[in-house]
Amino acid sequence: MVIWGAWIERGKQVLQPLLTGSAGAIAVESAPAVTVFNQPSGSPHALQGSTSLLLPPYYRWEANGSAGQKLGFVRAQGGYLTVGVRQATPAFRGYFLTTRDPFPPGWYAHAWAVSPPAVAQGVGELVFAVQTANTDQTGLINYVFVSLVTTRVHDKLRSTWEIGYAYGYEQNAHSVILKKFPESAISPVNGEYHVVIWTDGKTSYRAWVNGYEVYASNRLHMQIAPPFDAYLEVQEKNTAYAVQYRQFAALAGDGVTVKGLPDGAQMIWRGRAYRAHGGGVVLPLPANVGEESGTLTVKTGGKVTMGQVHLWAGETLQYERA
Repeated sequence: MVIWGAWIERGKQVLQPLLTGSAGAIAVESAPAVTVFNQPSGSPHALQGSTSLLLPPYYRWEANGSAGQKLGFVRAQGGYLTVGVRQATPAFRGYFLTTRDPFPPGWYAHAWAVSPPAVAQGVGELVFAVQTANTDQTGLINYVFVSLVTTRVHDKLRSTWEIGYAYGYEQNAHSVILKKFPESAISPVNGEYHVVIWTDGKTSYRAWVNGYEVYASNRLHMQIAPPFDAYLEVQEKNTAYAVQYRQFAALAGDGVTVKGLPDGAQMIWRGRAYRAHGGGVVLPLPANVGEESGTLTVKTGGKVTMGQVHLWAGETLQYERA
């Protein structure tokens, strides 16, 4: 396993066992791309040959944005990443932390964000976006997004979810809002929103908030060239504003694959039994759910290995004999 800060880099290496016992061991062979912002960050420093900043120990990410380094900031503290703009500006300005390890189309991008703060004036936005990773080469910033826009209308607070996509060059990009609905339609869970984006970059786009599918279409014309980067972002107009994220994941697809099992071996996951065929089992775990914890049991040759595990959709586990 290669860890950059709290980033678990994708790779096909057998890692530390999840479970060990008389029936053998279960270890992670292929880990998902997950960042948990649970380590305090150091001072940002320049990325060579770029206007972006690196945020140690999160070296698989970089910070940038239209607010610039004087107004924009990122820091990890107390188990959360904060992305903010220090001072109000008369036009929209933003700042973001973006991945430096692009992922393919058809993957599921997850962000766990804290319910954003109110505003006394102006507009504040929490933005989770999936954008082409080729912007430096082409100048195009084509992307899809889910944002939570907070403002005041007739001195009453109003927060609205907006789902859409954008295309064009940075200086004259166009946004298309596909759907809007009030924040009150979906309640935060433990003070957080779990936002998931899936897209092929061409015609299809799906989005979920706290498990609810809030948008789905396969008839769009987006032209978002793969591979993709994820953006954890803030935008503001006429107000200083900051938002927080707890973790991020990019997952390849549904299910957890377990390899190397003897034929006839039985795996029990969260109370349901699955029998191995051809040396393998696929445990159900939807990619839009992302992660689940529960009891995992291996039964083979009259022996049992059992314990509590935390699994991610799209990962591959390997069975090793005792």
